[in-house]
Amino acid sequence: MLQYLINITDNTFVPVIMFALVSAAFVQSSKKYLVTGCVLGMIAALVYAILKRNTGFAVREFYDLGVIIGWCIIAIPLLICLSFKKSLFLNSLLLVIATGLITAQCLPNILLYPFEFDVGMESIFNNDYLFKWVGYGFALVVCVLIGLFVYRLCARFSTRFVTAITTLAIIIFTAQNAVNLLQILIVRRFISPQKWMMELVIFILAHVNLFTFIFMALVLLLSILLYTKSKTTSLVGSNPAQVRKLKARLRGDRRTSLLLMAGIAITAYTVTRARYIFEKGVELTPAEPVTPNADGLIVIPLDRVNDGNLHRYGYQATDGTLVRFIVIKKSENAYGVGFDACDICGASGYYQRGNQVVCILCDVVMNIATIGFSGGCNPVPLKYEILNGNMIIRPAHLEAEKSRFK
Repeated sequence: MLQYLINITDNTFVPVIMFALVSAAFVQSSKKYLVTGCVLGMIAALVYAILKRNTGFAVREFYDLGVIIGWCIIAIPLLICLSFKKSLFLNSLLLVIATGLITAQCLPNILLYPFEFDVGMESIFNNDYLFKWVGYGFALVVCVLIGLFVYRLCARFSTRFVTAITTLAIIIFTAQNAVNLLQILIVRRFISPQKWMMELVIFILAHVNLFTFIFMALVLLLSILLYTKSKTTSLVGSNPAQVRKLKARLRGDRRTSLLLMAGIAITAYTVTRARYIFEKGVELTPAEPVTPNADGLIVIPLDRVNDGNLHRYGYQATDGTLVRFIVIKKSENAYGVGFDACDICGASGYYQRGNQVVCILCDVVMNIATIGFSGGCNPVPLKYEILNGNMIIRPAHLEAEKSRFK
């Protein structure tokens, strides 16, 4: 339950806020453009989800690359049109593209998560399967309601104020996408990473909820401002009916602001305490020490690693550095062997969660079949040999990568 409560919140909270703010800022455009953008984004996400489920053709990094580059391209024109609003046609076109890209970015995971619910289960008729749906559905409802309340809240502020808030949100969202773009380019080796790039990506991975907190603060500020405004507005009208109407509107505003505050509180709990509860038991198991034999080779009997579980080993390098590596059996004749580190998250390490191997820093689930191959958040590959029922690893290969563990 907690896993998908957290995953849906991480995946959906920021996009629904962006969707609400952009829609409110371009409210002069017809709603049909808003619907058109949403539908186009849904089609793109659905096509990707179908390909991902049924073929090996769809690669998430490439899909995200297209969406993120698209957003980075329209960000500046979007900000310009938001400020000047001279061309209704251009505003409407940008609204279609912006809402389409936001939808296309967050929707694939929402569509694909339910297919993970029964992984490792013999039957779907059990509490664990039900609780996963509860966590998934609850988080989705909370995020969507927050988006709707933000859209409603914007109608109570001046156009200039909503424009300023939306401009700030677009800048922050673009910065988040720029970091994601940088990460993909590094992972796919499209660029040669500089030290500052790696430090930036590692910082963001270590503070995974940074942008969520920024948007939470933004929404909380709007809620407080609306609540204050509803309490300080004078009840003035030309007749009692107008006064009653104003009272009712102000009560509605206070209700909206309080509900938004409650939604932010739930979101804050989800990404802090709930995440802590879910992840508090996650820690690296001690590495089993290995040393070279008389022939200068590290020998691991295969019968020790044939159980399909993750095995962690530690080799003491010549300078005293403990070099960790992992071994897992992938199939009848294949093993996944790699360092307990990757190019993106460093030597944070991996752990086993059910039938999955997961990066402890960024919570990315490894495709076990790809362990032993470079790329993504996969463990850095380690060369090995199979001889007479043993796995042979040469210390020189471990010494070559010891700097990763310093």
